[in-house]
Amino acid sequence: MDIPGYSIREAIGRGGMATAYLAVQESLGREVVLKVLDTRSVQNSDLVERFLAEGRIVAALNHPNIITIYDIGIAGDDLYISMEYVQGGDLKQRIKQGLSADTALAYLEQLARGLRAAHAHDIIHRDIKPANILFRADGTPLITDFGIAKQTTLDSELTTTGMFLGSPNYVSPEQADGYPVDGRTDIYSLGCVLFEMLTGSKPYTFSSVIDIVIQHKQAPVPTLPEELADFQPLVNGMMAKPVDARFADCDALLESIQALRDRRQARINATVQAPADKHAPGARRRVIQVLGVLLFLAAAFFATVLYVNARLNEPPDQTIAATTRSVLEQAPGSNNADEPNRTVVAGADDAGPNREEVMRALAWLGRQSLEEFKLTYPPRDNAYYYFNKLLEIDPDNAQAQRGISNIADRYAILAEQTLARGETEKTRTYIELGLKIEPDNRTLQSLQSLLKQESEAGFLDAIRDLFGLS
Repeated sequence: MDIPGYSIREAIGRGGMATAYLAVQESLGREVVLKVLDTRSVQNSDLVERFLAEGRIVAALNHPNIITIYDIGIAGDDLYISMEYVQGGDLKQRIKQGLSADTALAYLEQLARGLRAAHAHDIIHRDIKPANILFRADGTPLITDFGIAKQTTLDSELTTTGMFLGSPNYVSPEQADGYPVDGRTDIYSLGCVLFEMLTGSKPYTFSSVIDIVIQHKQAPVPTLPEELADFQPLVNGMMAKPVDARFADCDALLESIQALRDRRQARINATVQAPADKHAPGARRRVIQVLGVLLFLAAAFFATVLYVNARLNEPPDQTIAATTRSVLEQAPGSNNADEPNRTVVAGADDAGPNREEVMRALAWLGRQSLEEFKLTYPPRDNAYYYFNKLLEIDPDNAQAQRGISNIADRYAILAEQTLARGETEKTRTYIELGLKIEPDNRTLQSLQSLLKQESEAGFLDAIRDLFGLS
């Protein structure tokens, strides 16, 4: 691949239809991340515009807590975005290491400021989660991955077209229902992130992704441990299920953050300055303990992670992970009863979520898996699985039928990519998988014919070479 002005070092991740590369911008000698979209594999021109819109959106924001965009361009069949390369890891890593409450509050304040800047431009991120929050080496948190951001004044149809709906562990109730969204959707997702920063756990944890989505819609706001009770009103205001019960905007959120910070500081000051015999051992011990806590919090706040996280994970190789047999086994009624953690959704009883809730959750998960190219893999967490489960409940569901057809179209895109790279076996497998799902798919049929013609031509050429025929 040749992008004028850039020297590409290595691929660092792949997601959907784009690949991320570590590169050097030759004119300035600085390391950058190049996000590249191969237009030859794109059947829908909306995806190209969406890719370019990502660069325009982020470049327009110009905020210290939002990733910096350097350049947007076209090189041959490739669209690219050149962006800031940061080396402080992501929030997901830091949560695993453990964060103090004050560090979590400091991160929250900076992220809320970044979102306020985005919302001021009528831009909703729609996928706030720890993996989309990176850090500079100095510890500054950055909001990244605006690839599915919605500009409210220009894109009122993003939800209805099923382009993207967020991440299950951080999805707002209105996102899960496919309703219109505004900045309060990002506040809800950021509230989920705050809960995870404070506790190390996600707000709702179940073996079934469907149950997680339903809990985001129906369950009460989770309760923090007693020692974190100071943060509960903040979490309640961010994660309220009714949109109107949440903070109205990031300004209101930032006011609440500052009020909480003031209360916590006042408590510390009162502890340090409490009247006591300055010679009493107990008083001296309390002062030493408070100072020790303050030093620890300061050290935690300025700690940085020195390793780069290849955040854009390459999707599983569909040719290995999804065989023809595995596709057929996911059809309605074919699940093995002995499989662990099996999700039963059809015929939900009165004790569980109602039929409509389950159907909406399945449709949401199916569309999201489709967007992430989780077509028939991993088992029981892919687009084919969710759409078929939806058809078990409602055999005439148009959304599920359309979704399954879109899976075949995605396999056609993958087949075209591998065919262009000369990967014949992968191409054949993608075509077979797609045709098992939709036998009448014309694109796949055409690709199959083309592949057959190339194979026959190659065979005849081999025979001519063998016998020395011209």
